[in-house]
Amino acid sequence: MMAVHNVIISFVISMFLLPGLSSGGTMTEYNNLYNTYLKGYNKDCRPVQDQSTVTNASLYFYLESIADLDEVSSKLVTVGLFTIRWRDEAIIWDPSIYGNTTSLNIDESLVWKPSMALFNTMSTNVGLLGFKQSKVQYIYNGSALWNVADRYQTTCDFDTTYFPFDEQTCEIKISAWDYTTDVLIIDPLIQTVDLTYYRENGAWELVSTAAKPEILSYFSFVVFTLNLKRRAMFFIIYLLIPLFTMLLLNTLVFMLPAGSGERVSYSINCLLALTVFLTLVSEGLPQDSKPMPVIGYVLTVYLIISAIISVETMVILSLQHKEENDEIPPLFRKLYNIFNCAACKKRSGTVKAYSSHIDLEKVEEIDIQNNPNNLPLTWKKLSNRLDTICFVSSLSFVIVVGVAFFVIVAVKP
Repeated sequence: MMAVHNVIISFVISMFLLPGLSSGGTMTEYNNLYNTYLKGYNKDCRPVQDQSTVTNASLYFYLESIADLDEVSSKLVTVGLFTIRWRDEAIIWDPSIYGNTTSLNIDESLVWKPSMALFNTMSTNVGLLGFKQSKVQYIYNGSALWNVADRYQTTCDFDTTYFPFDEQTCEIKISAWDYTTDVLIIDPLIQTVDLTYYRENGAWELVSTAAKPEILSYFSFVVFTLNLKRRAMFFIIYLLIPLFTMLLLNTLVFMLPAGSGERVSYSINCLLALTVFLTLVSEGLPQDSKPMPVIGYVLTVYLIISAIISVETMVILSLQHKEENDEIPPLFRKLYNIFNCAACKKRSGTVKAYSSHIDLEKVEEIDIQNNPNNLPLTWKKLSNRLDTICFVSSLSFVIVVGVAFFVIVAVKP
């Protein structure tokens, strides 16, 4: 039923807006009508016989495109057409007297009109709707239509918590700034924005629209709401994938041979590349700390992980190049035993019997050949074990942080 009602309203509006409505009559009859009703017309007086009567105006919004949505400056730029409709009791005529002339176009500066302004404008002026080139169209029964097409800059409160998988709700607030509600009330003609001529935006998907009236401090408002969803593919290709790739490459520093002489330079280069990348990326991220985007924490954690990898690389190399005669501290021995799975396993209680004539050194030699982990702990062996531990832990942290980020944005309210 509501859909049928909206179709009927759209049909009625199209009858008034489309140029197919014939005004009829001759030029002389049109001029006579024009001069008759403009003579003595007072544009500063509301066109109602009983001045205590409240004037009702209806708004209709055709959205043509979303030209820009800038989260850095919290700005929404839209291109569209506002249609304002009201009844003017001072301009009513009988078409048969004027050669069946049914409509009349008058410059907006010569007649009364409900003063409309963008309440949340970002432009330098007060956001008044209309300009001298526009006309007000009058129908013989007193209906007045005023079409205002323009490029509108309004504010938008961004919530970038789940950037780049965020959704935004932006509002365009129109106020009747000249009159209080006891004189003028404005309402939306329908409860949505007309998207007949809308052109898709490459960065944002328009999910839904709404229109509702509001009363604020004795003034009447109409609020047009646009629910937008960011198209995240651009940021996935140019932000997330390169970021994860750089972190994965950074963890591979532990796979390089210690004698190659490239490990420190490789880790530092990865850290510098990530820092430069984050600097460039931050220019395109929302400059907002309330709320802080989750991806901001992710980038910070990844930068810290990259720095830790560089420090670990230097420490491991310093251990690798220690003299083998230097004693290994007990702490390192304990850490080695903790992380060495083979050393953590208890030996079987089975005792092998050897002939009494077999030399004890040969027995130890056989034991070492059967179990290489029984070799004495050296600095080189310790550093190799630390390489494995650091590689696995760094890679695990990178994956866990990435998975946590996608889980958070996936279960967002």
